[in-house]
Amino acid sequence: MKKLNKPIRDEVPQQMPLRQSMAALTFALCTLGITGCSNISLKFKDPSVTYPPSPGSLEASGDKKYQAGDYPGAINDYGQLIERYPEIPRGYTRRSAAKGKLGLLKEALEDANMAIELGTNDAWAYNNHAVLLLRSSGASPKSLKEALESANKAIAIDSAIPTFYFNRAIIKYNMNDLNGAMTDHSRTLELDENYSDALRERGSLFAELGIVPSACADWKKASSLGDTRSTDYLQANSEVCKEE
Repeated sequence: MKKLNKPIRDEVPQQMPLRQSMAALTFALCTLGITGCSNISLKFKDPSVTYPPSPGSLEASGDKKYQAGDYPGAINDYGQLIERYPEIPRGYTRRSAAKGKLGLLKEALEDANMAIELGTNDAWAYNNHAVLLLRSSGASPKSLKEALESANKAIAIDSAIPTFYFNRAIIKYNMNDLNGAMTDHSRTLELDENYSDALRERGSLFAELGIVPSACADWKKASSLGDTRSTDYLQANSEVCKEE
């Protein structure tokens, strides 16, 4: 059987190098009504009195703007939430996601850190912290270790979100824990069999390990789902993968 085009880390096909891997890491805010985040709603009986916006109304307004791509507007609403209710960590978690979308990585990381310091139990806060840490600080051993700790915490809080396993797989890969990365990519796909990024990355890892049939199979499925990088990998190995 022919071999894939030298599947090692400094040649294509390969597991994404760190800077490209960080772009694959996913961070997002925990949106109300979708991921089951709790919402605080304060009700006032006297309609003649004007009260400041409740935490719930500020969150809802910020979430709506975030989902519409109005990240500056979302940051403004989350900023009001933080100013009025500084003890609620969700404001910092949400603002960190919006700032991250604008590329304000240092500020986003500061907000994620604050949410954790306040004792959040929001799994997305820890996921975002891991992603932002690596995007802003790079792949130093210290950053990778801290990112892994946050990724582990996110999964401990909510073990049903495939994105958390995918992100942890990328972190483990960059820590040279190939078995751990493979396990997490496979778990991602158990939770969502059409997670194309995980298919592509697991295929690359199979290629690196010399497991040709599995590499080709993952790339083929990812390509069928519209992943162009997997299509490129298949084209680079057309003769080998055609045999599988």
